[in-house]
Amino acid sequence: STPIKSSAASDVYKRQTYCFRGVADFVMWKYLTEKSIRHRFAKSRKIRAKRFVPYREASTIVVLADMQGAQQVGEALRVIGSEGKKIVLYHFTFALQKAGLSFPGIDTVEVSLEDLCQGNTRPRSEICRRFESLKPDVLVDLTLSDYLPVAYLVASSNAPMRLGLKKDSLAPADIMVQLESEQATAEGLLRNLLFYWKNIAVKNNNS
Repeated sequence: STPIKSSAASDVYKRQTYCFRGVADFVMWKYLTEKSIRHRFAKSRKIRAKRFVPYREASTIVVLADMQGAQQVGEALRVIGSEGKKIVLYHFTFALQKAGLSFPGIDTVEVSLEDLCQGNTRPRSEICRRFESLKPDVLVDLTLSDYLPVAYLVASSNAPMRLGLKKDSLAPADIMVQLESEQATAEGLLRNLLFYWKNIAVKNNNS
């Protein structure tokens, strides 16, 4: 399938290539990062206790989004948090300066370009350590394109269940939804994921 490209993701690609002395440097770091993502994803498949987690049983949910997506889903995440679930939102600003987004009742971690390393293709070690120290029941990836630093974190997660968009990804989700172009927003993706997640749980209870 062809991944949905956002303008933010396109801007990131341009910034990434500008961070190098030449295209060859970017290609090298991209290759090394993709290799590391594949290794981490394969390792997580062996050690991760993959299982379906019913919505009502999910107590901690980690969400990944870009800045625009975070702004779109902030209120919906607040509502989910009001149901007694802990929400940790990692959002990528794709800029050198932090945007300072925050949402009531939600633990927010902002990742800017200065929080990335190896040519802006992966998060710095302190970001990764903090992310990997989390023990979420579910990881929800609301990004619409396969941005390498996001894929790196997804591949590093030991969450029993991962939800996200069906896209050409190095670290695909366990449960994926495909969106029509008019629904191709983080808000539309979250709405669809919640619908299927909750209905799968209902179906399992009735079977």
